[in-house]
Amino acid sequence: MKRKCETCSHHNCFINKYCSPEWKPVITLNKTTTDYPVGATIFSEGEQVSGIYEIYSGRVKLVSNFGIGNERIVSLATTEQILGYQGLGKNMVYPVSAVTLEKSQVTFIPIDIFYKAVMASPNMAMHLILFYAEKLKEADARMRYSSLMSAKEKVALALILVVNAFGFKHDDATLLGFTPSRKDLASLAGTTYETVIRALSKLEQSKIIHLEAKEIRILNIHGLKELCQKFNHYQYAPFSN
Repeated sequence: MKRKCETCSHHNCFINKYCSPEWKPVITLNKTTTDYPVGATIFSEGEQVSGIYEIYSGRVKLVSNFGIGNERIVSLATTEQILGYQGLGKNMVYPVSAVTLEKSQVTFIPIDIFYKAVMASPNMAMHLILFYAEKLKEADARMRYSSLMSAKEKVALALILVVNAFGFKHDDATLLGFTPSRKDLASLAGTTYETVIRALSKLEQSKIIHLEAKEIRILNIHGLKELCQKFNHYQYAPFSN
């Protein structure tokens, strides 16, 4: 049975929080929800925008192609966060691809329904304006700081972004809630796989992190943030997507 936006228990969902009550049944009627396996593509870079996506459960990476064999993770997203907003505007194509990091359930809202709901919901319109403003500041800061950071700082920042996106295990306050592969960490940090391995080893030697097989434990979150202190735009968590 289709879940109703009118009675949804996801209180941080932007539809639940900001959409006008009379438009929630309309979204319920028109939305569709799909289960995706690990590694599935929800939408692809260059595709025409058909709608907005909301993550009901799971974790997703947003990837941009900077040339053949040179993909870069530009952001991470999880439950109650939106996808596809990057494609809105004059040129209605998705500039990134959305790929699942684990089994995920994602809801799709057709673009015409989304636009009408926004126009009928002043609170949602204002939320989106502020949301876009924050995303622009984050993107600008990341672009400006990236060329100034050492490899160790880039990997530290990537770990901070993972913490901001996915947090820690519910029953373990220092173990990452989800640890991306070393390849994905390299993509997020904008460096190589080999550099990530060396940087993680140095961070472990400094007792900032502890590597437990494929998982990563953050022993000293303050020490991790201090490595990026001069790039302090990233010190405040969590970010929204």
